Amino acid sequence: MPENPDLAPASPASPVPALTRRAAVAGAGAAALGIGLLAAGCVTGGSGSTGGDSRGGGVGGGAPPAHSTTLGPASSVPVGSAVVFADENVIVTQPTAGTYQGLSATCPHESCTVTDVQGAVLVCPCHGSVFGLEGQLLKGPATGGLKPVKVTVSGGLITRG
Repeated sequence: MPENPDLAPASPASPVPALTRRAAVAGAGAAALGIGLLAAGCVTGGSGSTGGDSRGGGVGGGAPPAHSTTLGPASSVPVGSAVVFADENVIVTQPTAGTYQGLSATCPHESCTVTDVQGAVLVCPCHGSVFGLEGQLLKGPATGGLKPVKVTVSGGLITRG
């Protein structure tokens, strides 16, 4: 059997190998890396902006949360335009009077947060992809549209979920 450089005999009388410093350091480094990746996967954020030139990265693709979240008043979404609720990673559009649609604010190109509303189009600030009020791709470099997110309007409030 070939010798493993990471194992050394515990003592001349004991055939059970002991852990070397090299193996212990390698194991600790792997554990720290795993914890860091786990923590990074759990972080989400939002800029609190409802438009402008904020460039948020995005995780999540518009899947609704397990609970309902009130986004804001329906009156805040102009007919023929949209409002970005960056803290919830949602864009709410009102293509025609009384018709509201929720979209993920995560651009399918490189996961930037779409924050720029220019009338009836939504523009990703990172690379300029342009989307219509129903999430359809109008101009790349993205190759697909924004994903739908379930929103409802009740009592004058927009709710996600």
